[in-house]
Amino acid sequence: MARFAVGEEVKVQLPRGKSKRGVMGISVMFTTSQEAKFDGATGVVTEINPRGPLGIPLYLVDFSGHDNSRVGIPWQAQWMREEWIVSTRRDEPVIQPRDDEAPAGLGKTALPGQSS
Repeated sequence: MARFAVGEEVKVQLPRGKSKRGVMGISVMFTTSQEAKFDGATGVVTEINPRGPLGIPLYLVDFSGHDNSRVGIPWQAQWMREEWIVSTRRDEPVIQPRDDEAPAGLGKTALPGQSS
């Protein structure tokens, strides 16, 4: 089941790790991969391949409509693994409204003088 939908805005975030010098950055396992050039870039999912190589779902992310000038991406679209992208949308906390129609005594969880 796909975690992201076509048209959803995502950000590339490769796994983190320390280098030989102890500097935190992209894990040394991924520094030479093409996807490492897109770390920190923001784009939109345009296509989904649920059965990519080795059964890993891939997402085609288009970076053309976003300001990624600080990242310096080499081309405008790249296939990314699901574990390398995160959603940029923030979920709003759900606050249930107060029910003014409920009787006054039903809001209490315990009766006075008794333990709950």
